[in-house]
Amino acid sequence: MDPMFTKAINMVKPVEPLVPLGGAKGSGVEFSNLLAGAVDSLKTQKADADKQLNAWMNGEAVDLHQVATSIQKAELSFELAIEVRNKMMQAYQEVMRMQI
Repeated sequence: MDPMFTKAINMVKPVEPLVPLGGAKGSGVEFSNLLAGAVDSLKTQKADADKQLNAWMNGEAVDLHQVATSIQKAELSFELAIEVRNKMMQAYQEVMRMQI
């Protein structure tokens, strides 16, 4: 065997297995916190877009481009949240269809 090839093989390190951060109880709490944070972020983006739109409609000095960008950002975040929810529901339904 070629010594360069052997040296290259020896340089490759095995992949370490994933270790869960917490037990089954801890991961559920972490997931719910992650989900709550995502929903709060979505609410914040929508509130910001509404605030900027209202300011623009009331004649305040707000850049129209910034208003449109914040509205589009909130809309895309909402669409992403809907798609994530749909995928989670599909996964749940798939698990429920599994036979034990």
